[in-house]
Amino acid sequence: MSHFYVRPEDIKENIFAINGKQAHYVSNVRRFKTADEIMIFDGMGNSYKAKITSVNKNKILGNILSHSYKISDFIVKLYTSIPKGNRFEWLIEKCAEIGVSEIMPIKTKRSMRAVFSKNKLERYEKISTAASSQCGRNNIMKINEPLDFKTACKNAFTDKNFISILPWESENNSENKVFINNIFEKKAKYNGGSIFIGPEGGFESEEVEFAKSLGIQTVTLGNNILRLETAAFVASILTMNFLENFK
Repeated sequence: MSHFYVRPEDIKENIFAINGKQAHYVSNVRRFKTADEIMIFDGMGNSYKAKITSVNKNKILGNILSHSYKISDFIVKLYTSIPKGNRFEWLIEKCAEIGVSEIMPIKTKRSMRAVFSKNKLERYEKISTAASSQCGRNNIMKINEPLDFKTACKNAFTDKNFISILPWESENNSENKVFINNIFEKKAKYNGGSIFIGPEGGFESEEVEFAKSLGIQTVTLGNNILRLETAAFVASILTMNFLENFK
């Protein structure tokens, strides 16, 4: 059944309203009409089976038939440099689909200069919302404004019972290189994970040492050098898999 985002403030006393462009999309693009049943979600973990009672050009109204609540048992935060072009939009879409909780863009010494305008942030949020709608997710992955690398590391350090990893190409050359699965061998229960992804030129050694000093563990993702967005996606999905197994 189709799954559409409705703002929490537009769901009241078992009545929902879809307004503006979203109403146009549901009625004119998706061709839903009065008496049709749909699924809606509020982006906060709540999902509703609902029935449309009226449709016009700019508004759809309906009744809530049933309610459920579901979010992940753990949190995954992706601290990532921003790739060039529209590759960041691809990363947002795919991470939202697999269940990443938040994306925190980071500024490192080798990062490309990225400007987060209000319009850009709104576009990124729309991509995240659309991906959540498409994949049946009940909450929406948050997109944060950029922060510097050291601040990001300190923020991760304050998250209690989190596992924090930093994929690093130099880890491939280590005699005792560490894979993500090695970190989870103790089968400890974690509340979540923080993942740090460097820019196209990689992290500088000084940055890696600072991260290590705060308990962030360097890992390898294999022998091949991955593009930024590929590394972010692979590390996220592997971390989520292990968190799911050991929750």
